[in-house]
Amino acid sequence: MPEQDVIVIGAGIAGLSAVAPLAKAGKIVIIIRKLAAVDMAWLGARLILAEYALGILLPIALGLISIRAGYFRPVRTPWQIGLGIWLVCIGINYVPLFIYAVLIALGGSVKEEGQPEIAHARKYSVQQTVILVPFLVVILAVVQEVQGRSADRP
Repeated sequence: MPEQDVIVIGAGIAGLSAVAPLAKAGKIVIIIRKLAAVDMAWLGARLILAEYALGILLPIALGLISIRAGYFRPVRTPWQIGLGIWLVCIGINYVPLFIYAVLIALGGSVKEEGQPEIAHARKYSVQQTVILVPFLVVILAVVQEVQGRSADRP
């Protein structure tokens, strides 16, 4: 019988222990923190921090330019406004990744969190496409954090 994958949202440092049994059972598709950790272990912390920072700034800036250009024309262009909104959402999706990358870098746990997952790098590279879905990374990160915190309470 084929396994069904379940998307589990955010997993902070404390939350990793709460979702670890599910991860071992192969039931978790995306753990946002691990996504950042794998990138950092594979390409280096500085490069990923810069990528995530630019991933926030550039799409938001381009999105706002696109929204403005589409809205303030004599004839509004809905496709340009829609593109701008989508770009802003992509920039917002990078915020949790950037936060996790900063926490992992400051905690010095890049090797501990990311290195064991390098063998599954192909899976994580495919999972990064969730960045293109508006607010999905943010929602997943918030849910994983909430799940992690509630699992750590007595």
